[in-house]
Amino acid sequence: MNNSPQILVTGFQPFLGEKINPSEILLEWIQKDFASAGVDTLLLPVSFHEAPELILKKATEKNYDHILMLGQAGGRNKVSFERVALNWTETSHPDEYGFMPQRGKIFEQNAEAFFTQSPIEIWKDGLIKSGHHVEISLNAGGYVCNYIYYKILHHIQQNNLKSKACFIHVPYLPEQTASKSPAPASMELDAMKNILLFVLDRVRN
Repeated sequence: MNNSPQILVTGFQPFLGEKINPSEILLEWIQKDFASAGVDTLLLPVSFHEAPELILKKATEKNYDHILMLGQAGGRNKVSFERVALNWTETSHPDEYGFMPQRGKIFEQNAEAFFTQSPIEIWKDGLIKSGHHVEISLNAGGYVCNYIYYKILHHIQQNNLKSKACFIHVPYLPEQTASKSPAPASMELDAMKNILLFVLDRVRN
């Protein structure tokens, strides 16, 4: 009998004109190196309709101990652990299917926000002591990232699950910034991998 924690890691396809998404590249690495260690992966489209359906279907099929959702936050210079999922959508960009949601609540009668139960303070402190560039961000914004984050935390709360979930934003990769002026902040892929190795080690043990 396998008693090791069951973990799901998700990432996103490229969006807003980008050719790559670091969260997808990280997901491919995790799929290759951790598939035999109780870590499942799921690549999501940047879609308000499809992304939550896919992740909720996966979370319903298997009672994961921890769900880590990865996404790109262009312009940030640190990996960000998102503390709060807001019951709110507000964006000036349509998703990759051309859908533009109206500004407003995700669920009209539900909690205004959910806080992650993942030990993000412990993760942050340990990583900073090791010289890594990480931070805790207050919330995941108003786009698809926050949308799936809220829906997953709502799913956990509604079904009284012991699962934990956290959304983790990663910066651009350097190759994404070469054609941008002025060049925004970025982070090397190996630095992102080392941060995720730390987190995966903590949630697996």
